[in-house]
Amino acid sequence: MLPPPPLFILPPELLEAISKYYLCVDDLKNFRASCGRIKDASAAVFFSFLVVDVVNRGYGTTIEMLQALASGHPAAMYVRHLKILSLSDQCTVYAKEYTDFDLKPRQECLTRISSSETAMFKQALQTALPLAMAGLSSLNSLTIYTCGQDPRWAINILINFAVTHTRLEKFSHFTSAEQADLRPFITHGVTNLRKLSLSYWIDRRSPLVLILVQIIGRNPALSCLELDNGANDKSNESFNMLLSGIPDDVSLPLSRLVLGSFDVTIDDRLMEHFCSLTELRLGEATSFVVNDRKHIPDIWTALHANSIYLKSISIPSSHVSFQLMEYLDSYCGLEELELQHFSRPIQNHTASQYEIELAEELFSSVVPKHASSLKTLMIFSHLERPWQFSVARSAAFAQCTSLIKLGVCMERGASERRTRREMSYYAGVEYTVPIPGPPMNTHNVVRDMESLVRMAETLPSLEGLWISMEAITAASMGLDDSHPEEHEYIDNFPDHYAALHYGLNMVTPEQRERPLKIFVGAQVFVAQDGAWIRKSNGPSRGRDVSYSESAAISWGF
Repeated sequence: MLPPPPLFILPPELLEAISKYYLCVDDLKNFRASCGRIKDASAAVFFSFLVVDVVNRGYGTTIEMLQALASGHPAAMYVRHLKILSLSDQCTVYAKEYTDFDLKPRQECLTRISSSETAMFKQALQTALPLAMAGLSSLNSLTIYTCGQDPRWAINILINFAVTHTRLEKFSHFTSAEQADLRPFITHGVTNLRKLSLSYWIDRRSPLVLILVQIIGRNPALSCLELDNGANDKSNESFNMLLSGIPDDVSLPLSRLVLGSFDVTIDDRLMEHFCSLTELRLGEATSFVVNDRKHIPDIWTALHANSIYLKSISIPSSHVSFQLMEYLDSYCGLEELELQHFSRPIQNHTASQYEIELAEELFSSVVPKHASSLKTLMIFSHLERPWQFSVARSAAFAQCTSLIKLGVCMERGASERRTRREMSYYAGVEYTVPIPGPPMNTHNVVRDMESLVRMAETLPSLEGLWISMEAITAASMGLDDSHPEEHEYIDNFPDHYAALHYGLNMVTPEQRERPLKIFVGAQVFVAQDGAWIRKSNGPSRGRDVSYSESAAISWGF
């Protein structure tokens, strides 16, 4: 990174004094000309990214901004990236925006306004939005987040104006409802898309699949394809079908691929589209099928056989296997690894030998293999799984000196009492049965937490540490309403964050260029003045079906 120019280092008061008392006329003219060029260059940077957010900015501020753009404000010519986070005050804080570990604090929704004021503002929005969109002559990227409460006409306006911008290369629409009508991309002959990102629910009666076939087939430069979809009828669409509109002599230069719920057939044609792939994100419901002469058994073996080495992988537990471990062990340079494990009803708390060996392979071989290149490492699991952080694994994490984001799961800790008494209705006698759940040791979790915080402090580039701590509830312990006395027993378990607080108290934060942030549920702890300060407005992550309930993004403590 280049150092700032000398003018940017000097305080404004000193610059003003120099220009007023120490510069001759010619120097003063040159100085003013330089300041003018700096102002013009800065405007292109400052106004290149525009956010419309009714939830956090309110209707009034949003309307004023759009009206200014519609009235020819100079900023309009510089806007290249437009992000619509919310178009109504009823929006449920962009769940998809929160699935990223982005180190941003979360604001609560502003106070609701009266229905009469809402109607007035919506009318003003309906007038200002199309005029503002028409003035964005340099628009290159459009991202839209919508929910069921957002006005449908607004989505149509945004898409209809987007397709008329000849410079548009990136389009994203994330919604918790049905996907917007994308046919304007076909009717306007859009052919220069480089990024297409959609989050949607679909059923067999929807025409969206056929529309996507045409859009993808007409945009041969697509390098980023994100289809985080779900199926209402529990049946997956074929990903290969979506690629069927591409001419036989054309291969997509895909570098990033996100698939939510698809059936993917592994064949030579698919691998041609994957030649440039560096980022892969898979949903729990996505499945791979082999249908070629080579009989390659899975996606990881196929990637290895075609010398395709990913830099970023984000997958749920259904795609974690020894083939994955062998693939990751075959090369160096992995930068991001996220393993998300689903929480399932607790029946058997004994981890299988298969999972134990998988976790051991990850921490003993894969993590050290990529230690020098890893920048993001997120390993989340359910409580009974063998993927938790421990003192023994601290050394493996400590090797990752380039880490910026680290996420781990921790044992919560509980008392040693693990049985309850039940009455046998046949014999009329009481007997003792074990309470479902893994054995937990409060001492171990406190020790592990202190070790984790100490290790995190030694990583020079680490900015965010996410800790998933399993909540102990009646449901997670396998209890029902037939044993009310056990609910009282669970209520007396140690405080959920006791181990965390102890670990923080035992470790004094060091002076860092960027203070370390620790995210645990809705709490955020920041190193400040030699102590850990608890901040409000933590990461209020929305529930997302693509991730584990015990992962950092959907904690429901």
